[in-house]
Amino acid sequence: MYTEEELLREIRELMGDEELYAMYEKAFREHREYFETTNYIVLNVYQFNDHGPIHVLLTTRRALELLRIIKEAGIKTTAEKLGKPIRWSKFIVAFSALFHDLGNMIHRINHYQFSVLLAEPIIEGLAREFDGEDPLLLKALTLNSIYTHDEHVPCTTIEGSLVTIADGCDMEAGRSRLVHKKDKVDIHAVSALAIERVEIRRGDGEEPIMIEIWMKHPAGVFQVDEILTKKVKSSLLSGRVKLRIHTMGEVLEKVA
Repeated sequence: MYTEEELLREIRELMGDEELYAMYEKAFREHREYFETTNYIVLNVYQFNDHGPIHVLLTTRRALELLRIIKEAGIKTTAEKLGKPIRWSKFIVAFSALFHDLGNMIHRINHYQFSVLLAEPIIEGLAREFDGEDPLLLKALTLNSIYTHDEHVPCTTIEGSLVTIADGCDMEAGRSRLVHKKDKVDIHAVSALAIERVEIRRGDGEEPIMIEIWMKHPAGVFQVDEILTKKVKSSLLSGRVKLRIHTMGEVLEKVA
């Protein structure tokens, strides 16, 4: 469905910043073993689905899509509110999305805490390379965004909100974030395979973000409610996201 090179091209275009993109691509390739090891453990020990290179690239792309949309809607990021340029927000979103799931290689429970632990020295170096004047603040905001990507942790920044929503969008055909046994047919298994496509679009009015979801079976609503809706509600953008669900010839809409 997705390829690494395709996603990297899209990330480059969304960033619109060659220096930042070069740092991102280098970090992705240099730490590929981290993503692959995380994925191996997730698939074979926890029996979850993909949490590897494609997941982190897809989360990055979607987070940058969301960043572009909120900027078009006139919403200031947390970095901007602190007097920093939008490049900071792109850095925070991109690198927190890239490293948000590393902690799964230690344990699924509280994995977001372990992700911060593992990513800290990496983000330290990247932040100092990117901004020599105030690297500690940049590092802090990026680690914050990693920490709050889990729906059990309320977001405190706009950048973190974008990453948690982007993470929740990874629900397409077999990419579900919910646990389901491969040899068991139940609501988890059916719903995990029900969602065919997820797209992020510009909304309007009070809901500038539109997330459209196409599913071949209404059971996919279970995925939306248990994953994406919970993540949106844990973010600072709750109430500003409209979900449009296409299923069985019907269109359902709700504000999350």
